[in-house]
Amino acid sequence: MPQSSDLEAQVRARVADAFQGTFPEGLAIEVADGRVTLTGCVDSPAIAQDIEKAAAISPGVLGVHNALQTRRNDPPPASPAQPETSGMNADPADRPSGPIHHKV
Repeated sequence: MPQSSDLEAQVRARVADAFQGTFPEGLAIEVADGRVTLTGCVDSPAIAQDIEKAAAISPGVLGVHNALQTRRNDPPPASPAQPETSGMNADPADRPSGPIHHKV
């Protein structure tokens, strides 16, 4: 198994290759006993996954712990399936007053 410093250099080179020769800004790599830990802040979850994949394919890597965080926290898209005022999120106070007639 390669030394930690040699393995770290290999991982850095693989990650840089995955990004057209440029090492991603804000990324820190630590290697201990063949295990790689990725820390820092990147622009998107997709970039974090690409970095993790590049680190994992380096020869001698036994595992990768991806502790990267993203700068953008895009909110999840709203579910168009159900309006906010219906179902589980309905507020009884918003219900129209008067009797409710159900066909039986």
